[in-house]
Amino acid sequence: MPAEESAESGSIASRLNHLFATVHPADRAPYTNPEVAQAINEKAGHQVLGPTYLWQLRKGKRTDPTHSRLTAIADFFGVSPLYFYEEETAQRTNEQLRLAGALRNASIRQMALDADGLSERSMTAIAAMIQSARAMEGLPDSGAAPE
Repeated sequence: MPAEESAESGSIASRLNHLFATVHPADRAPYTNPEVAQAINEKAGHQVLGPTYLWQLRKGKRTDPTHSRLTAIADFFGVSPLYFYEEETAQRTNEQLRLAGALRNASIRQMALDADGLSERSMTAIAAMIQSARAMEGLPDSGAAPE
């Protein structure tokens, strides 16, 4: 996703597209606009929005949805409605989504479980090894700061 379209750019479209891309079961492709609209409408018991409306939001053709529609969308994706309004909430949520996405990988889950209980010194050494491996493979720094 180009920088101007990143979820941090603040537009409803970019944040919504980020949710579609990252929040879905591990064993399937992202949700479609019709799937999301149908699930939202079924939960509400009435028509809240349609697939075309979601498409318009995602393309930036609609930029001022009602709070109730954004709340329904946020609820479907399991995020706070503030995700669409506050930069800090969006950044924190995106970090949590990134972690949840990484934990879909069985190897990463196992490494995290194996690391549990290690000393701070060992954790620092492992973090340095991981950053070194990322550099060797031409991957960018993960941006994660040691705690």
